[in-house]
Amino acid sequence: MRNRMITAGLALGMALAGGVSTVPSATAAPAPAAHSAAWGNFFKGRTDLTLDPAAAAALTSLGVKVKPFLAGRTGSAISFGIVGNPSDGTIEHIGGLVLQAGHTRLYLTNYTIDLNRGVLSGLVDFRQRADLFTLGAATPQGVTLALTPGAASVLNGTFGVTAFTPGLVIGYGNPVLR
Repeated sequence: MRNRMITAGLALGMALAGGVSTVPSATAAPAPAAHSAAWGNFFKGRTDLTLDPAAAAALTSLGVKVKPFLAGRTGSAISFGIVGNPSDGTIEHIGGLVLQAGHTRLYLTNYTIDLNRGVLSGLVDFRQRADLFTLGAATPQGVTLALTPGAASVLNGTFGVTAFTPGLVIGYGNPVLR
């Protein structure tokens, strides 16, 4: 059960916004970078995020691109380095995602998975920490990551749509601990 919770917690650490209102940042953030081989020994593992095909298609139809920010790639998955200590009930990650439509950008970074609450939080536009996802069931694709009500609200407000709903599965996470 603990391994399933760790898996679920690691998976959640990936992706979108939540819990707070935010205005898209007008200033450019640092350019995205991939993990270098030299950083490999620094991390305590990684969590790989694979976007749900339906969610990826919906984002594309809305003109929203999802790109890694200070994160790497493992095949088709986006990989976030684990820097926290999973034995304390939280799992901290470095990096995040940037969602962009035209000149509007939303940064979701520095994920923390709280295994006790079953949620993944992150910084929204580098400012305020918010709950982004709830950890769902383990599936063959990985642990499901579903939008929180706050995350859905932030995404809809940022991109001027109504397509994001609470509970929408955005992707699947698979942790790889060292």
